Amino acid sequence: MDLQTSALGRARQMLETQGRFPGGALPGDITESWLRSLSHGLDPLARSQRLILSEVEFNATRQTHADLIRFARPELELLYDQIAGSNFMIALGSPDGVVLDTLHDTQFAETEAGAQVIPGSVWSENLRGTNAMGVCIATGRPAQVYGGEHFLRAHGDVSCISAPIFDGAGRLAGVLDASSMSAVRQQHTAALVQMAASSIENSLIRSGHDRRIVLQFHPRPEYLGTLSMGVLVLDEDLTLHAINRRGEMFLTGFPRLLGESFDRIFEQPFAAIQQRLVEGETLRVRDRIGSAVSLRCVANRASFALARRLIPVVTEPGTAPARNLFRDVVIDDPALWQRLQALPDAAKRGAAIAITGETGTGKALIARLAHAASERSGPLVTLDGRMLAEGDFARVCLGSGTEPGLLQQAAGGTLFLDEVTDLPVVAQAALAGVLDIGEYRHPETGAVVRTDLRVVCATSAPAALSDLLPALRYRLEGFRLDLPPLRLRSDLAALAQRFARSVRPDARMTEAALARLAAHDWPGNLHELRAIVLQAMLMRPEGALEAQDFDALLPGAPARPVSSGATCCAQCAGVPWKADQCQNIRTVVARHEGNVSRAARVLGMSRTTIYKHLKDQAS
Repeated sequence: MDLQTSALGRARQMLETQGRFPGGALPGDITESWLRSLSHGLDPLARSQRLILSEVEFNATRQTHADLIRFARPELELLYDQIAGSNFMIALGSPDGVVLDTLHDTQFAETEAGAQVIPGSVWSENLRGTNAMGVCIATGRPAQVYGGEHFLRAHGDVSCISAPIFDGAGRLAGVLDASSMSAVRQQHTAALVQMAASSIENSLIRSGHDRRIVLQFHPRPEYLGTLSMGVLVLDEDLTLHAINRRGEMFLTGFPRLLGESFDRIFEQPFAAIQQRLVEGETLRVRDRIGSAVSLRCVANRASFALARRLIPVVTEPGTAPARNLFRDVVIDDPALWQRLQALPDAAKRGAAIAITGETGTGKALIARLAHAASERSGPLVTLDGRMLAEGDFARVCLGSGTEPGLLQQAAGGTLFLDEVTDLPVVAQAALAGVLDIGEYRHPETGAVVRTDLRVVCATSAPAALSDLLPALRYRLEGFRLDLPPLRLRSDLAALAQRFARSVRPDARMTEAALARLAAHDWPGNLHELRAIVLQAMLMRPEGALEAQDFDALLPGAPARPVSSGATCCAQCAGVPWKADQCQNIRTVVARHEGNVSRAARVLGMSRTTIYKHLKDQAS
């Protein structure tokens, strides 16, 4: 038994027999949490109660935190994929400790802990004692609680790791938690949880302020676009409305930030740099303390509208607005770029937009960009067809009691129908009627509610669009945009590098590593690529990523060549890593029907390099 375990055992024995414990025996956060738990009158030997909200209370809580749930869900799925198979569960909590959403493997679900941590359960410190979610809420800091460090002995067989999510105004927006049955300290998992929480926080800030100017900044320009960047939001009067935690760290010399004018924080007046910012430039500016930062503007509805005012004349119609809209997105695939050129104009003209593509191809991102291009004053509101049960349309979409429905929330903005082909038939018919006349009757009061909204829909099953009720389908397909799967895009190398540099700005990948990625089919598309690259980056904190860094993460490591000519060129035969690289290059060329230029873009290699590996295939 090591010293830490021994000290914990003695502390627990005193806690359970005497109601006190020796100071300094435990980590600081655990000590403070045990003291708070005692002050709440909790008994460390009490059985854990099933503290669960009623269905009405839980539905109201989920409605309150709908944006948090929506932006957190992709991160929950990504985090789950990264730690799947290790007896874990992922949970999203509200600022009050209510579990809003979960993902867990079968093993964990069958445990007592799995039966306790379910949507609607409450894990605040005053009710459950020391637990990672409760400690995180109490302190506003990341928390790790292992086994016997829980105040209640009943929770002693679980380890949990939590990270806070803030809203940009200093308020806690939620908590992300990963729990397991392992007592081993999980620093790798802790890093993943904190990265996911930062990503959710940045998404909440950016999406929640689509009508305000959003700026990214960092002392080093290569860190822009990574999770370590600062994000600040400006009100119409150019005062600071919101800022993420990283941004607060970079501007620690100011006594207050929220409500402070941009021109009082930075030396350059905003009016002097606004045109260059909305044109997509990254500028070097100094704050009033004298520290230099690189600054750039996020492409959203506010910046798009500002760009139109500041740049009224465009030499080539549609070019500048499109570039402004897509500047934060990696789109180096010429075919995809060509398809996207018409999107801003279609959105601004109010055309219904239908986006199709496999899961993970970026449909939700394109929907957000279409909303930004529309320049409408209302919000983007999402209705997920997979989550709408039969009979729920009236309550969810039209409203219940004093709560406005999604259609009313989207008035003046955009309604995003995600996985529209999964909508129940009754909901399809009702929605078609609303879109036809622009109004509906409130299901409880009978009052006529008028709603002015634009519609963007998406589906991962494009063939199923024809199965929608004709009355709805004809109102949804004004402008059709098909997103290609990752395996058919020519910018995989650029996307992989972007994901890697979101963790470490100087990250590099060898040609062999890029070839290994390019040879994979990517059924999960961008979601899968991001998950794989982030895991590889965490396992290799420095140096260039090699092909072997992905072998344990991708199914089916490439087979070794069985002869010098069958699977690789003569110059690579006999050297395993060279043979693997050559194999992958040939696979990608074959997948693109011999188009070397396209394969070169996918692989991030020169055509000359690829031709070297194809010499003995020439005839």
